[in-house]
Amino acid sequence: MTKLVYIGGYGHSGSTLLEYLLAASLETVACGEVASVLRDRDRKGKCTCRRGIKECSVWGPLFAAPETLDGMSHEDLSRALVAQDRDAHAILVDSTKTAWRSAAVPFRLARALQANFQLVHLVRDPRAVAWSGVKKAGRRGARPLLPLRSASAVLGWWIANLACELFAWSHPERYVRLRYEDLARSPGEAMRGLFANLVPGSEWSAEAIGANDNRHQLYGNRMRAAKLSLAEVREDAGWQRDMPRLYRALVSLLTAPLRWRYGYA
Repeated sequence: MTKLVYIGGYGHSGSTLLEYLLAASLETVACGEVASVLRDRDRKGKCTCRRGIKECSVWGPLFAAPETLDGMSHEDLSRALVAQDRDAHAILVDSTKTAWRSAAVPFRLARALQANFQLVHLVRDPRAVAWSGVKKAGRRGARPLLPLRSASAVLGWWIANLACELFAWSHPERYVRLRYEDLARSPGEAMRGLFANLVPGSEWSAEAIGANDNRHQLYGNRMRAAKLSLAEVREDAGWQRDMPRLYRALVSLLTAPLRWRYGYA
């Protein structure tokens, strides 16, 4: 049975990059943020396989009849994708993460799929996460209220990562943690180690990044539609230069215990 790999953690932590790199292997099918498909399904657009939604081999059957998705939960849709894959791939990726309403989803999927479920806990320095959220709000034309947005990011970061920590405690054999910084600084090494954990006996290679017809993300980060090579992967560390010291100190103080656990001084 195809294994469901769920990317947990908070937003702005590199899940789109991770999913893009995972799809370099033909043993992977990347489905993006599955929860967003239910939330945004009335939006028009194309899949990252460059086909219309109804022509996509993954989403087409589910969008063929409008009533198919009616009443489906996030877990229902993820399980339907796994069943539809019919063992065509070793792993199917759902990058919804574990913030707010999705914090309990990995527990329910693990109970339903048993050994065919694995959580990848993706973490990033909370100061970088908070600053990334501020920049995104600015790009959308919103006034970036730094204290409010910093506090919101801190709360979301705590919830998302504590959910993953609880999952690790209850299902240690189905949990693996990866830091965004390690992925961005040494992507080849990080991916080979992660893939060996997810698909024992298989090797990850960078040669086919972006070349396979196995990425089917409908909504989410704009990186999903870009062309990427391993040489172009760079850590986004702009927060170290641009984030005001006061708000950096505020986020540092409010995240200290868990931040130290992940190795962020």
